[in-house]
Amino acid sequence: MRKSSEYIYNTTALVAGTAISKLLGFIREMSIAAVFGVSLVTDAYLIAVTIPNLFFQVGGVAVTTSMIPVLTEYREKDGLESEIKIVNLLTSALIILLLIVTIIAEVFAEKIVGLVAPQFSEQAIPLAIYLFRIMFPMSIFMVMAGIATGILQSHKRFIYPAFSSIPYNLIILGSIFILGKIMGITGLAIGTLLGIICQWLFQVLDIKKLGIHFSFNLNRHNAALKKILTSVPLVLVSLGAIQINTMVDRIMASGLIEGSITALNFANRLNMLVVGIFAMAIASVIYPGLAESVITKDIERFRRGILYSINLLFIICLPLAVGIIILGEPLVRILFEHGAFDAQATKLTTCALTFYVVGLPAIALREVVLRAFYSLQDTMTPMLNGIGTVVLNIVFNFILIRYLAHGGLALATSISIIIGLFMLLWSLRRQVGSLGGALLTGCKVMIATLAMGITVYYLFNYIMVGKFTGIGILGDVVILGVCGVIGVSLYFILIKLLRVEELEWLISILRLKQK
Repeated sequence: MRKSSEYIYNTTALVAGTAISKLLGFIREMSIAAVFGVSLVTDAYLIAVTIPNLFFQVGGVAVTTSMIPVLTEYREKDGLESEIKIVNLLTSALIILLLIVTIIAEVFAEKIVGLVAPQFSEQAIPLAIYLFRIMFPMSIFMVMAGIATGILQSHKRFIYPAFSSIPYNLIILGSIFILGKIMGITGLAIGTLLGIICQWLFQVLDIKKLGIHFSFNLNRHNAALKKILTSVPLVLVSLGAIQINTMVDRIMASGLIEGSITALNFANRLNMLVVGIFAMAIASVIYPGLAESVITKDIERFRRGILYSINLLFIICLPLAVGIIILGEPLVRILFEHGAFDAQATKLTTCALTFYVVGLPAIALREVVLRAFYSLQDTMTPMLNGIGTVVLNIVFNFILIRYLAHGGLALATSISIIIGLFMLLWSLRRQVGSLGGALLTGCKVMIATLAMGITVYYLFNYIMVGKFTGIGILGDVVILGVCGVIGVSLYFILIKLLRVEELEWLISILRLKQK
């Protein structure tokens, strides 16, 4: 009972912290859209920030993911002093490596940006290079933040990691309205760098409470360090598949009409909201427990944790995906159509969003399934799956861009992630056996979602649109509010009638009560 209560508390804390961070993130994106618009300037900023975000934000997550099983194992065997030694060795090695990489990137910035945006206009390329040089040093602090998160989560301390994005977003918001008005897009770039630094420092405050302090130490012959550093590249590829797909999409979109890159970015941000709030929270909380289950060889507990997490995410994500597909246009108008973000930008973003959310449930479930493999200390299977997902995305991109332009790029990403998820589940079943119960719950959720989707579609297209369109943002708010309340109410009534047992677990998490 105590473990159930602790799990619910940690999950709720992570969901709350992530929800606040994501809300601030959307305010940040809305502010960028309002101040800078969907334009050459924002395209240049997004291209410049793509490379450090792609490799080093994901790299930070890869370090976090690789650390947790190793730190748990060594702390259980040899105590806290052993863990401190591993942390210092890892931090020292990565600081040296990242400094070298940063120097190289600054020197070859022009060639790197040229590779990422080969079809960028002559006016955009110099600006993208300039912004790239300002922001690239943030890669060091992204990885340091990942180390901090790994330390805290291995101790099952989730509060500071959950809320660490809040200072990051607040600083960027300040840079948009203060530095942005003084320095233009340069102010936003400086704010992005300062935000990442504060995200790292925020977590260091909690690490000090554990009695862990940094001291420079290099010992290449440490077995734990080798174990972590060997896992990081493999985890990086598997976790980074979605981000790599995003970069590929942006590269191919650079040859489409102006604003396509920015439309893909805003749509992807909205699509990843649910993944960030729920999937990452549940995956992060369950991961240390899965690692412990493997160490103690409690495979039944391992399977049960994966099953409940998968079912819970499916209950949340499938109806949200259907709802966003139906109500995407008024949602985008409310969130983004302000200032320089016009009706044409809304159409571009809605098109991309519709195709991105097709893969939303698969992206969410993938986060949990990947942690299952990492807990088993199998990093090779997810890596191969990640490579396959990227290859599939590139193939589908070349096919679908001809017919759907930037929407085809979004759809290609969704299709590749769905195929990759099914392959992961098949591989996991071979290792730990059947996850009995997932199929039955999935069928019930699909029935409830179908009924909800038909109702909301009819309500939106034949009742709400005729009465409330054309009266501005208020009409969109009424449409979303009425359709959302009716759709959510109907959906939860149906899954209650269909006796989906994970519903009670979800209610417990939302109420912060024991299951």
